[in-house]
Amino acid sequence: MSRKPNARKQQHVPLIDLHILCYLLLFPATTTKSEAKCSSGCNLALASYYLWPGTNLTYITTIFGKPQSEILKYNPEIKNPDSIDKQERINVPFSCDCLNGDFLGHTFSYETHRGDTYNNIAHVAFSNLTTEEWLSRVNSYPALNIPDGVQINVTVNCSCGDIHVSKDYGLFATYPLRIGQDLKTVAAESAVPAELLQRYNQGSDFGAGNGIVFVPAKDENGKFPPLPLGSGDANTL
Repeated sequence: MSRKPNARKQQHVPLIDLHILCYLLLFPATTTKSEAKCSSGCNLALASYYLWPGTNLTYITTIFGKPQSEILKYNPEIKNPDSIDKQERINVPFSCDCLNGDFLGHTFSYETHRGDTYNNIAHVAFSNLTTEEWLSRVNSYPALNIPDGVQINVTVNCSCGDIHVSKDYGLFATYPLRIGQDLKTVAAESAVPAELLQRYNQGSDFGAGNGIVFVPAKDENGKFPPLPLGSGDANTL
């Protein structure tokens, strides 16, 4: 692969500054209750990864840095790890962190390949779990001139629940909406009442065909785990 001579000399903005910049640029100065700053995260959240044609489990384990065995715990419907083409989505576990006290998320490190753009990294590699705009603002490389073989930051938002909505749900999936879905279909798929989904995602349009919502999810035992005892006001950012 060809690489520009000065690719390694280009400096990343320090990670802590990237998170602060991301929050300031993407969220309004006046925050609502659901956009309040976080005080802590949680050990587990799930990324609902939509499978585009040709995706395999090896690729997913690589970009998320999770072993196949860990991913399979949250996908009991997968009987053959070598054949996942009949699945629409796969749940990928990750830790939901309070990033610099600003918002809940997790920053993955992605190694670029020849021809990568922020658009295809956001929409294809990470299957709309993040956005092109977000990536371009929190990484220092030009959108149309990203060197191959460098590490970039990919931050995915997450939720740890909200005690003011329900104590019955303590595990959440970051769920990218797709064309053809609406509140009713997401409620049916997740087995969560539509009214609760709306309360967890105030202001979200489930029929927009894009964007992310936070959906209560089942643990490795196939149950909806409750909020842990002593949980405070977990933010749904």
